[in-house]
Amino acid sequence: QLYHPDPNRVMTQYTGFRGTETRFYEDNSSEGVREFIYYRPTSGKSWSVIITVPSQYAQQQAINIAIPLLGMITLLAVAAIFIFRFGLIAITFSLKNLALEADRMSQGHLDTPLLSYGEDEVGQLRRAFEKMRASLKSRLDELNRLLVVSQGIASALEIEDSLKPVLEAALVTGASSARVYLLPSIVPSVENDNSPTNCYGAGSLEDEYAYLDEQVVALAEQQEVVKLTNITRPRIFSFAENAVRPQAIMAVALRHENQFYGTLWIAYDSPHQFTDEESRYIITLAGQAALAAANARLYLTSEFGRQRLETILTSTPDPVLVTDQNDNLILTNPAAQKVFKLRDEGIIGKNIADVVSQEELLVLLSSVDSHQEPRELSFQNGNTYLATASTIQSEGSRIGRVYVLRDVTSFKQLDALKSEFVSTVSHDLRSPLALIQGYTSMLKMVGELNDQQSSYLEKISSETEKISHLVKNLLDLGRIEAGVGLQLEKKPIQDVVHHVVSALQVQADQKRVQLDLEITQTSSKNVEADQALIEQAIYNLVENAIKYTDSGGEVKIIIRSEDENVIYAVQDNGIGISPADQQNLFEKFYRISSKGNQEERGSGLGLAIVKSIAERHGGDVHVESQLGVGSTFYLVIPMKQAKSETPPY
Repeated sequence: QLYHPDPNRVMTQYTGFRGTETRFYEDNSSEGVREFIYYRPTSGKSWSVIITVPSQYAQQQAINIAIPLLGMITLLAVAAIFIFRFGLIAITFSLKNLALEADRMSQGHLDTPLLSYGEDEVGQLRRAFEKMRASLKSRLDELNRLLVVSQGIASALEIEDSLKPVLEAALVTGASSARVYLLPSIVPSVENDNSPTNCYGAGSLEDEYAYLDEQVVALAEQQEVVKLTNITRPRIFSFAENAVRPQAIMAVALRHENQFYGTLWIAYDSPHQFTDEESRYIITLAGQAALAAANARLYLTSEFGRQRLETILTSTPDPVLVTDQNDNLILTNPAAQKVFKLRDEGIIGKNIADVVSQEELLVLLSSVDSHQEPRELSFQNGNTYLATASTIQSEGSRIGRVYVLRDVTSFKQLDALKSEFVSTVSHDLRSPLALIQGYTSMLKMVGELNDQQSSYLEKISSETEKISHLVKNLLDLGRIEAGVGLQLEKKPIQDVVHHVVSALQVQADQKRVQLDLEITQTSSKNVEADQALIEQAIYNLVENAIKYTDSGGEVKIIIRSEDENVIYAVQDNGIGISPADQQNLFEKFYRISSKGNQEERGSGLGLAIVKSIAERHGGDVHVESQLGVGSTFYLVIPMKQAKSETPPY
């Protein structure tokens, strides 16, 4: 050893670890003291460096070094804590203020601006918060204005009232004029009203800029959005002398459901650059203005229609009742109130069964058939009304009904007078006709007649026979309509038809018309009816078919039963009947407007008699025909008559 605190151990032999690698380790000395050993061989030399230090000494040295360092660290830590604490107070104060401002913004308090100071990150954050506050406030103000506009449009029906909030909202952008011009064809105008109803404006210069309305709307019709920041440079408008000229204009076309209504346009009296926010805002207002114009147009159209309908209902002499889907009364006219003795107060909304007492009308009201046949109603005052009910449908469902009563009292009285007159005249004609026929037949017995006299006599006899046949039909029709009781008999269905075929076979053969009878599985059934009247009805139908069928044609009588009815069908392939003639075919004295075979035209009573006979039996008669093809008449008679027979209502 080269050095040791103990001189006796200097230059002593080293007996510890030897090797070729550097090593640091702990070991015990020969005295048993624990020590740290650092061994490092020398490269290229035969000797090594070994340093041994007692561990207790090393620990003491470490403590001597650590205590001053600990003191310095403690002082530095205290100083750092002090500095950090007071530095954080300044930072947290600003952050707390930002947190309070953010909380106020979240609660909607956006009126107070944030003060920005400093260029550090907190100052930049405050400026970002201020921009966000200003943007939110601007956006909320815009939304509030749009909400006010929407509420104004929803709460107003007059177009001027609904457009007023739109124009006021447009002025917020700093414009000196905001105007809406609607096409005259869009908004219905009131007659005798010379005031303009299609121009609306707001702002300090709205009247000064009004002369540009038509020019702006023509431009907006071609281009949806028009923005002009300098209207003096492009020569788009023609200005009148001494007219006030705007410096900037923005116009937006008003369209609703692809229809051009007009334009909303704003003007500035000084140069103005339109931002994207302003453009979106004005376009949104234009949409609201278009909606207001559409709503006002719909309201005015419906109001004018309602006034016209009210005028029509008030002026019509026919009583009209309108009900909803629950049969509650929703509309009446003065004529209905007079007939049913109703009052305006309290009747609207009541069920019609509680308002109307006529049983026949209530039966018509309760019918679910949308094509109910008209029904005659007789009132205590002697008036007769023809009541019709029409169902009002929307999208396939019933939403109400309309009942119209037509006063037919005068027609009934006229018909009665006519029937009485015809009956009287017919009755009085029987004796003169019988006398003429008797003397006509006796002329041949008096002496020989020449050819000319015989021809005249045949014409007199023929025409007298026609008049006698007409008188007989008139008397028969009068007796049927008078309600003379039926002589009911039960007979097989085909018996009556056989009699008719036998009676008309000769007439058919003379005209060379084939007369056939077809019975479909009903020969064993009996029909209860006045056989004489049924025979007369079928006779008239078959005779007409033969009369209006050309030579070589065919007339077929088909008999079949259906439910509780027997159906007599008379089918021919004659000239046919036009749809216009079919509507009035069964009226008395009505003759079809056919230009062929004028000599075949009858008196117009045959089919009227058939209809009266069918109605007296509770049946019906109708026709199916086509010009040039032929006709088929259907006589429907119940197989069994009601016990208590009464004349039809």
